[in-house]
Amino acid sequence: MRFFFILFYPLSLLYQFLFWVSQFKIKPFFLPHVLVISVGNITMGGTGKTPFVQYLVRYFNAKNKKYAITILSRGYKAKLSKVGAILRDGFSPHLYGDEPSEHKELFPDVQVIIGKNRKESFLKHNQVHSKFHIVILDDGFQHKQIHRDFDIVLLDANGPFGNGQTIPLGFLREPILHLRRAHTIVFTKLTDQNKDKSIRAINILKQKQIPVPSYTSHFLANLVQIDLNTLKSNPVQLPVDQIRQTKVLDEDANDGYFLFTGVGNPKHVLETAESIIGKKINQHRFFPDHYEFEESVLGSIIGEVKQGTVLLTTEKDWVKVRTKKGFLEELRKRNIQIFVIKIEVVVNEKESFESMLAGLVSTYEAKNDLVSMN
Repeated sequence: MRFFFILFYPLSLLYQFLFWVSQFKIKPFFLPHVLVISVGNITMGGTGKTPFVQYLVRYFNAKNKKYAITILSRGYKAKLSKVGAILRDGFSPHLYGDEPSEHKELFPDVQVIIGKNRKESFLKHNQVHSKFHIVILDDGFQHKQIHRDFDIVLLDANGPFGNGQTIPLGFLREPILHLRRAHTIVFTKLTDQNKDKSIRAINILKQKQIPVPSYTSHFLANLVQIDLNTLKSNPVQLPVDQIRQTKVLDEDANDGYFLFTGVGNPKHVLETAESIIGKKINQHRFFPDHYEFEESVLGSIIGEVKQGTVLLTTEKDWVKVRTKKGFLEELRKRNIQIFVIKIEVVVNEKESFESMLAGLVSTYEAKNDLVSMN
């Protein structure tokens, strides 16, 4: 272990230097007439950015109805990421990316724009001509090209800083001290089992004199059955504590469950699925984050499951899987059910956190002389 530390430590220092140089040269651009909120992290892997962005959309849709909302994303691995694009619907994830497509599917009235150069893509494709406009930068903490009014950084409560080292020694995108740039920190995926880890992380922040307010959140998980004839989700969504009391997943009617997913933290998806169902899932296949799911791979999954097995996957995966006609037809022929795991964020200190968001909007309106227009 010490050998690897000695070997990779210089590379980690080089990474930090190159990161600093790349960030130092960037002068943030102020998007005109918008309130910009960034949701990001400082680690590799999934911290729950996608459901947290959706939490913010739901909040602002409910509390600030006159505001238009734009989600601005790089569109990782999307074919149109380089040139930039605006989404018309969520049915072309290969063009626009899985997470942007998921956002558009959930919120048809929200403007979703992708582009490797987010500044140019926004200026080219933005169709909102009102100062009552909130732009949410999805995965934006390292994206200094655009000025943001508020930076929210998410830390996975299961391992907030990993081993505390930057790439390639650890999973940090940038050193912990850089959290001083953040306006607030939210620990995600909090459970009774990992509370101690988040407490230790808060103590580390204090020791390093990072005076950033912090909050905690957990996931509310539901299973939604997909109608394979319409590809629509069953409107009955079952909370975790009700799943085991229903016969939707009748233990006597199937031979088990098979989970497949391509996300940043598949282990947490597996744990979430097991908590919903109330039993261990022994059959599963994990793929790289943002995996495309070719027909041949999906066919191999079908080859592994027995008649009556229930397939489980995430919303992020489903937006891609539902475009594979051969796979869907085979599911219909074999009468294999597929359920999607839906995730919603619950902020534990809801009143305080949402008061902070309300204050952010009030400050924006005061700066832009919008108070008298309300």
